[in-house]
Amino acid sequence: MSSVIAFLERMGTDAQLRHAPQADIEQALADSKIDSAVGAAIIAKSTSELYALLKLRPMFHVICNPGLPEIEEDAEQEKEAAPATE
Repeated sequence: MSSVIAFLERMGTDAQLRHAPQADIEQALADSKIDSAVGAAIIAKSTSELYALLKLRPMFHVICNPGLPEIEEDAEQEKEAAPATE
């Protein structure tokens, strides 16, 4: 797994590799000797598949509660309700 982490770190810090064509990424993965299934998940940008292959769980989940009003809407309403001071 450390080779996968090292490759992902390298990909994140090397702009040429991050934006490289798929063939170049495949070659870099082959040079790194990363398992082909893991490499396919990296190329597909499938975090869920990568987690499953590495037997990991996400460290956090983003939870969105659609029942709560947006903060921006509340701020606009407060500005409209506030008396003007001059």
